[in-house]
Amino acid sequence: MSGMVLALDTRLAYVDADGVPTGGFIGLVNPVTLSIETPEPTRTQRTSRLRDSYGQALDEIVTPSATQINFSTDETGDAEVLGWGLNGEAVNYTQASATVTDSVVAVEKGKWLRLPHRSISALVIEPEGGGTAYTVNTDYLVDPISGMIKITEGGSIATGDVQVSYTAAALTGKKVNAGTRANIRVCIEGDGINRANGKRVHVVIPCASLSASGTQDLVGDDFLVSELSGTALKLTGREAAEVTYID
Repeated sequence: MSGMVLALDTRLAYVDADGVPTGGFIGLVNPVTLSIETPEPTRTQRTSRLRDSYGQALDEIVTPSATQINFSTDETGDAEVLGWGLNGEAVNYTQASATVTDSVVAVEKGKWLRLPHRSISALVIEPEGGGTAYTVNTDYLVDPISGMIKITEGGSIATGDVQVSYTAAALTGKKVNAGTRANIRVCIEGDGINRANGKRVHVVIPCASLSASGTQDLVGDDFLVSELSGTALKLTGREAAEVTYID
């Protein structure tokens, strides 16, 4: 006999409506929380109205409630995992390299303007139609990473149109689109060790329908945690959740 505290290697896979994985497993995923919640069952009783047993239960039908799953992970440096916590999804992001020459843009004194590209270099700003180039840090400021420019209040650029030329670097990555899906349907598998006795434990939740909850503080001091909760769905021939002790 012993208690149980698990150290668990956790992986997730998306599943279709039949609970069949639609791709490989994602992970290892560090599980901050993996809890199986069993709600109170629904009890339907036949109550006595007889004189000597009035109010007592004569029969009872107990109907189990759906098993609830709570899962969270702090692997939010991965765009796919952050997408879980924002009820969104990660898609590919690309910016092709570009050379922009004499593009006319409207500017306003004291306001930042975002150019069409990020990661820019060799920026030149001139009057519309050409002329003497304006001076960086005097007439305008530039943030090359974001591709934004600001016309200074005391500089010689007036509110209106100017022409810009620059080079933009090629970029690739992932973009998380928040709020684009209400839930994910996944299989959760965990292979672990019971730290109390050193024995192996295998945890499987064959099909869970999970949605995000909680707040993602993108500029906080703590690591972001994607928090998901939902229902374990019953698949044919499988249980809602399975925990196997291995000798």
